[in-house]
Amino acid sequence: MNSKNPLIQALMDEVEQIDAHDPRLELKLQLIAEKIATEQQKVLESHPAALVNDDQLIDPADVFACEGCQ
Repeated sequence: MNSKNPLIQALMDEVEQIDAHDPRLELKLQLIAEKIATEQQKVLESHPAALVNDDQLIDPADVFACEGCQ
């Protein structure tokens, strides 16, 4: 999944770099999800909803692509 928003894309790329065996995996994913939600809120606040494209907003669970995250 790709986003046209560079900050959101960087956060999604960060998810891909996390070691699946990292003992702090859940915490790291939670923090990234919060950052994505914050950035998406900024996008929504700065643009009328009708002007926000689907590729600007993402569901963090889709980025994580794991059963426990969805």
